Amino acid sequence: MNTAFHFQDESLWEEFAALKKSADIKRNDALKKRITYQPRATDLEFLLGAFMEMYEFHLHGIIHKLIAKGYAVDASSGFGGKNSEFQMLTGEFSIDFVTKNKLEKMGVKFREFNGMKSLVFWPQKATIDDIKGDWMKVVNALPDKGKLVFPSSSAEAVSFRRKYVPKDSNLQKERLFEKLKFSIQQRVYSETKKRQKESPRPDKIEIMLGFFIEEIEPQVRQAVISMNKKGYSTDRSGFSDNPCEQIVEGDFRVGEETVKMLEDVGVQLETNPSGYTRMKFLPLEADIPKIKKQWDKIVSLLPNKNQTASFSMTRKAREFRLSYQ
Repeated sequence: MNTAFHFQDESLWEEFAALKKSADIKRNDALKKRITYQPRATDLEFLLGAFMEMYEFHLHGIIHKLIAKGYAVDASSGFGGKNSEFQMLTGEFSIDFVTKNKLEKMGVKFREFNGMKSLVFWPQKATIDDIKGDWMKVVNALPDKGKLVFPSSSAEAVSFRRKYVPKDSNLQKERLFEKLKFSIQQRVYSETKKRQKESPRPDKIEIMLGFFIEEIEPQVRQAVISMNKKGYSTDRSGFSDNPCEQIVEGDFRVGEETVKMLEDVGVQLETNPSGYTRMKFLPLEADIPKIKKQWDKIVSLLPNKNQTASFSMTRKAREFRLSYQ
């Protein structure tokens, strides 16, 4: 593996391009056969959001080892670059500072783009065995988070899963929540566009929130408004990256007695040292009225601070206010 960033013999580029071409032909042939003879996704493929045949063949063993350590990898992984000169794994990586330093010493770079994260390196030998060996070093360096249980949340993976029904009952439940999240996001987008066209001036509470009310998901909309009226500043709400989870987070604190009452109704709270808090719970059913009822119950347990909530200070909120001054 290259330990001097991407210094690479350019004479290898034709060989990398040839390997990439061969990999694409092999992958396309395998995918056609798979769709013909076994068109249903396995539960493991449902988690990944892709058929295994959608991945380049030299990554198959690597992907299984990553799954065992709790990492979901996108099917866009593999050869990258104009000349196929580098290798990348794209997915939902959570890399701590120590691991990141360890990987960088191995010549692996950590990149983030459009919400996706990638591990990238430049091989020094244009052979599949050498590339696989380099990837094994990367896999061995990653912390073990336990076997993968949550589905990949990339747009491609979500789109793939909408076409298939898993056998596992827990995955079936997750699929229902994922479908509900998608439909709610479509509804929010439509309502927001309509609001911007028909009544583009925000009111006082929208100025404080930093966005239009229509941008709040309907199941948590009234809860967010009520929280702010009670003096709790909120930034983000509704479905989290995990579609089975509901959240409200913002710059507010909750007293110990209230924390206990919230825990009794299934709510977890996480507060960092600066006082930023996230409330979250797992609904029992993918049912908007029932989820709304849970949020209303949660907000009813929050004591009124009898003060004005502070303005949301996220970048989006600040830009929203600037545009309407």
